[in-house]
Amino acid sequence: MVQLATFELPKWLEGNAPNARYVLGGSATPGLSLNDLIALSSDPARTEEALQWRDLKLSIHSAQGSIGVRQNIAELYSEDVLPEHVVTTTGTTGANMTVLLSLIQVGDHVISVYPVYPQLLGLPKRLGCELSLWKLDPSKGWRADVAELRKLIKPSTKLIILNNPGNPTGTYLDLATQQEIIKLAQEHDITVFADEIFRPLYHEGPAPPSLVEHEYTKVVVTSSMSKVWAMSAVRVGWMISRDRNILDLILNAREYTLQNTSAVDEIIATEALSERCRHTILDKHLRNAQEGLKILDAFVERNRGICSWTRPAAGATAFIRLADSKGDEVDDVEFCRGLLSEQGLMLSPGSLGFGDDEAKNDFRGYVRIQLTLDPGYLARGVELIEAFLEKRRGPASSESG
Repeated sequence: MVQLATFELPKWLEGNAPNARYVLGGSATPGLSLNDLIALSSDPARTEEALQWRDLKLSIHSAQGSIGVRQNIAELYSEDVLPEHVVTTTGTTGANMTVLLSLIQVGDHVISVYPVYPQLLGLPKRLGCELSLWKLDPSKGWRADVAELRKLIKPSTKLIILNNPGNPTGTYLDLATQQEIIKLAQEHDITVFADEIFRPLYHEGPAPPSLVEHEYTKVVVTSSMSKVWAMSAVRVGWMISRDRNILDLILNAREYTLQNTSAVDEIIATEALSERCRHTILDKHLRNAQEGLKILDAFVERNRGICSWTRPAAGATAFIRLADSKGDEVDDVEFCRGLLSEQGLMLSPGSLGFGDDEAKNDFRGYVRIQLTLDPGYLARGVELIEAFLEKRRGPASSESG
């Protein structure tokens, strides 16, 4: 069995963020404090009361998560999703690991969308599965081509892995594409697994459904409090499936890996996802994302000779391609290291953070930039990026003259 590949993306972020004045390479919306949560509530007094836990018994509670948090999580989805379909865990990272431990084993064939959050590639390989990449084409706007997915299916295919909205691309699967994927999975009796941590950050058009809301029940989705809800330190994630067999497998694996989540964290998550709080939290972060998109739109336009992108329609990140004066992609790792050293600003290099460990040149020239930051902070960061680009352009311009 293969060793776990080095998880380069968090290694890059955690190793370099302490040395940066501006951190633009992440994806988690800047964290809220409990005072922020109270201020954002439509009923601050009720929220403050809900966050008092001095009388909480610090003992093991429900193996599936508290009914309060599961009720509020279920309300983020259609009425077909019930609290009994929800299982809590430690963040989406824990949720993804639990799902994969539950559903696949040595010899299974797994298909994953690509690019994707790297954990979703590394774990199937470590579990001894054969992994095929459903590659999205940047020249086609990272659009998911279901005809290409169909070509990858084998008799041994057990799981299709999706990341919706996509990280790092900022694209998403619309209703029609979801229906095609679900139909294909149903034809071949394949389980669909979607990491939906950036749902419901949709920036344009009507929001599509969650993958778990379709009629086909062999679907499991994951999410958590970190990206949309700005509570990365509240280690509550969740897994949802309307298939009883999948739920039983997940609950069994959860006993091996977790057994219980933090009762204190679940109290905070319950209140943050309440009717009083969740709409204002989401609206705040959608507004920041819209302002962030305007800032990055203008940045790409000003530098269109060397910058290109597919404008994000969802999620918290943009994936921007940087080229030199000849149009060739830059060395994204070298670029990001230079930017950090000279300007104190951190981006995430695409090839290092998102390239498959067997194809490290994939996404060469791409950098991930977060768009859900405070707009003023993002704008100042973009100024530093442009100053660095101008400095790099200077010698090339002199030589060509």
